[in-house]
Amino acid sequence: MAVTIIEGDLLEAKEDILGHQVNCQAVMGSGIAKLLKTKYPNLYTSYLEYCKDKAPEQLLGNLQLVDVQGKFVANLFGQLTYGRSSTVYTDYAALKEALLSLKNYAKEHGLTVALPYGIGCGLANGSWEIVQKILEETFEDYEVTLYQIQ
Repeated sequence: MAVTIIEGDLLEAKEDILGHQVNCQAVMGSGIAKLLKTKYPNLYTSYLEYCKDKAPEQLLGNLQLVDVQGKFVANLFGQLTYGRSSTVYTDYAALKEALLSLKNYAKEHGLTVALPYGIGCGLANGSWEIVQKILEETFEDYEVTLYQIQ
């Protein structure tokens, strides 16, 4: 398995690509998305532009790479909507598709990848058991580092 879990803050990661799950509604209002939006203002404007002329359903499973201060942020379109209910917003198939695109891009360009530990399982209410299996399968042949804040 090429998945490594370390203690640390994704926003301080040294990897070339910082990935995170986004919704298909052009909203980065909370969680890691909001933190990344604050740290890298062009991330949000690029995200809005990317979403602008597409139906939300067309975005599911997509990968958007945004150049931010010498690295990339990968917007992984793994949830159609968002909310504060107990609904599972993570679409596992879409997340897997976006992660596969991310891995393939990183491999092709020799770039390192960092993701938040528990991606898709916080505010999006996904099951870590399912997401962890997706990560292990997707990254079985390429290194990914998961950042976990203790």
